[in-house]
Amino acid sequence: MRLFLSFFILVLMSAIAHADTTRRTVSANRASTVGIHANYNRHTCSGGALPQFRVTQAPKHGSVSFKQGSFKLNEKAGKCAGQRVKGTVVIFKPKSGFRGEDVFKIGYKMEKYAGSGRISFLVERYIIKVK
Repeated sequence: MRLFLSFFILVLMSAIAHADTTRRTVSANRASTVGIHANYNRHTCSGGALPQFRVTQAPKHGSVSFKQGSFKLNEKAGKCAGQRVKGTVVIFKPKSGFRGEDVFKIGYKMEKYAGSGRISFLVERYIIKVK
């Protein structure tokens, strides 16, 4: 049985305020990537299953969408840095003309370990400053 550990890799953005809260500053009137999540085995660097994401608390002044793609792991991935894995991009688009702060939450289910049958539901909070 291969043991998969989940790591949340922010490839484009690296600052995380807290383990479950991410703060970002984005431009008004355009969609922006605010996070990238990838699941991979830290021993073999092989990719794991992608969880299904959903918005658990919608932003009041914009919208959130998700897009799957292939990404290069950054230096935080240790020996796996530079490897390409599949992941999910979190995209925030503020309402036209809005400037200020908005908050939303996303959630997803995933197995703690491949084949374990133990499911975790994780929630992340995003605080977005629109300039």
